[in-house]
Amino acid sequence: MQPAAFGATVVTDRPAEVAAFYQQHFDLQLTLDLGWFMTLRRGEADWEIAICQRGHETVPAAVSQLTESTNLFGFVVEDADKVAQSLVEAGVKLESEVVTEVFGQRHFFVRDPEGSWLDVIQLVSPDPQWLAENFPAT
Repeated sequence: MQPAAFGATVVTDRPAEVAAFYQQHFDLQLTLDLGWFMTLRRGEADWEIAICQRGHETVPAAVSQLTESTNLFGFVVEDADKVAQSLVEAGVKLESEVVTEVFGQRHFFVRDPEGSWLDVIQLVSPDPQWLAENFPAT
């Protein structure tokens, strides 16, 4: 397996629970499981999410002391409404409604079990008027 070109790490007291959330709702596969450290990836993507046990010796103490997440990950999905429905049916609270933006996204926000923010995005056609106003023909 080739190393990821991009990665982000979620630090948590519940690595297995956070990993299961991403596996269940975002089709990520577990690529490494050391118990205290896990990595997940979708297919052959050149990015991955790592999940690390809070307080582990490899995590700086200042990071382990943080309890409020300011991470914001974007996930592109085929059908935002379907993912939103699946999350709600699983008892996950959405942080926003599913909305369609003029710039070409149908999306919503949700938080993972550790509190990391997720922007779940379905790419749609941008509004023609918005395109004309923001990208005038040359």
